[in-house]
Amino acid sequence: MKKLLLSMSAFAVLASGPATAHVVMEKWEANAGFQTFMTLAVPHGCGLAPTTEVRVKVPDGIGVIAPAPEAGWKLSLVRKKLDQPRPGEGGRMITEVVDEIVWTGGNLPTDQLGRFHFLAMMPNTPGKTLFFKTIQKCTEGETRWVDTVADGEPIWKVWAQPAPSPFVELKAAPGPQLGASMQQIAEERKKLGKPAGPK
Repeated sequence: MKKLLLSMSAFAVLASGPATAHVVMEKWEANAGFQTFMTLAVPHGCGLAPTTEVRVKVPDGIGVIAPAPEAGWKLSLVRKKLDQPRPGEGGRMITEVVDEIVWTGGNLPTDQLGRFHFLAMMPNTPGKTLFFKTIQKCTEGETRWVDTVADGEPIWKVWAQPAPSPFVELKAAPGPQLGASMQQIAEERKKLGKPAGPK
């Protein structure tokens, strides 16, 4: 029922017309600790002006992010250095992360839906809401979809803000994403005489 209500709400937001439609995530829920394919939906321009740039702020806690190039748009990444390096895969230390994803150079008409895709490694924090603050620039003007609500507040209250940020609510995963733990998979590889991973 909750998923049905979310889907109906998303449809209402996207179909309510340029005056009230918002930039949103196509799916508003994700499993904590999972790699998740995300889609940012841009249903309109700025008034009658077409969209020419979409800039997304990556929330803290995202482990890995890999945006997709979109036809007709130039993709670029803004990176930031970490205050403290942290361990990554294969024993290497991560010293910087992606801070923003930027698609520029397109021309999305105000009456057409734009969809921008990326893969994100979600933090393992069930119950947390991640806000993907987005700046939408147009041939005339821009809209900053950056309004949020405080931790602990019902997420529906974000819709009362003038320019609500796209968001994803993290829920507890029902089990390992691949159906088994990485340790189990590594043990199975050893039985098969396979290397630990791709070379």
